[in-house]
Amino acid sequence: MYNRNRLKKSLIYLLGILLLATILRVYQLDTVPPSLFGDEVDVGYQAYSILKTGKDLYGNSWPTLVHSLAEYRAPLFIYSAIPFIAGFGLNEWGVRLSAAFFGVLGILGLLLLTRKLFNEKIGLLAAGFMSISPWHIHYSRAGFEVTMLLTFLIFGTYFFLRGLDRKYYLIVSAILFGLTPYIYSTAVVFMPLLVLFLL
Repeated sequence: MYNRNRLKKSLIYLLGILLLATILRVYQLDTVPPSLFGDEVDVGYQAYSILKTGKDLYGNSWPTLVHSLAEYRAPLFIYSAIPFIAGFGLNEWGVRLSAAFFGVLGILGLLLLTRKLFNEKIGLLAAGFMSISPWHIHYSRAGFEVTMLLTFLIFGTYFFLRGLDRKYYLIVSAILFGLTPYIYSTAVVFMPLLVLFLL
């Protein structure tokens, strides 16, 4: 009975944290920040082009490296924006909701990771602090890759630690870590170091 009550209380706290995190990340998302940044415009147009034609701005079909206006970009964040643009249109909501979604998902991942490393209380505290962290809110409200990257790193680390007990979780961890260079290209530099550290 005690464990059931404690589990129920933890679940209520978690739902409260995720609700607060969601409100802080989606309230007036179309006006704060006040307009789309250049990179967000690029994400939106590329995602819209792929949605409508299966090709990026320069006519490459289902690219694994997207040729953007100023550079080549890793494709996964752009692909993740497609369902939101399909549902909300080519506007601030469509472009930014993917980052907000991964921002909230990353908070859940941090709870799981810190609970695995420490305990339930520290997990809830970590998730609570991340939900109100100004830098995390900022990046979760703009169409940038960083919240998706952080979420994959958190879950990759969590499943690596779970894999120490149950080996099949290592496959999930390897997939998540392996996808990070397709979210943000600089992951090629630090991802091998993180994996070596974990090993």
